[in-house]
Amino acid sequence: MKPYILILLFVLSSSARSSSKDKIFIQNENPENGRLLIIEEDEHSVYAYLIKEDRQGIEFDGFVCSVTDPFNNTIDLEKYMESGYPPPLIEKYANMDSYVKGLKTEDISIHWGADVYIEIYINKVKYLYMDLKEKTSYSRSLKMDGPYGKALND
Repeated sequence: MKPYILILLFVLSSSARSSSKDKIFIQNENPENGRLLIIEEDEHSVYAYLIKEDRQGIEFDGFVCSVTDPFNNTIDLEKYMESGYPPPLIEKYANMDSYVKGLKTEDISIHWGADVYIEIYINKVKYLYMDLKEKTSYSRSLKMDGPYGKALND
């Protein structure tokens, strides 16, 4: 292979890597009690996970938003859940706030309400309320209650 072809291939592969969006991964520890919250983006969605106090697994989770268009209603949600992977949002549960296009880590902020709740904001809008006493999540991204959690009604 000619050297200029190798250089072109290197430049093309490097630019493809640098232009791909980094997935969101946030670890946030409550300074008062040491509880740990992880916010993580997968291929289709962003979820928040409250880690157990002994740091040995997830206590409960919450659906923050979708980073892709919602899927049609024909995917098998139970198969996703059985596999251990969080399911992508389907149209049946989606609303106009579900899909957050171009979401970046710096768009997300977290507010700990002592040992009572956690609120997650996207661009200063509350997207997720996690009730620590009831271990229930309420999401702005949901039109109705279902397998992703409960709908947040402000």
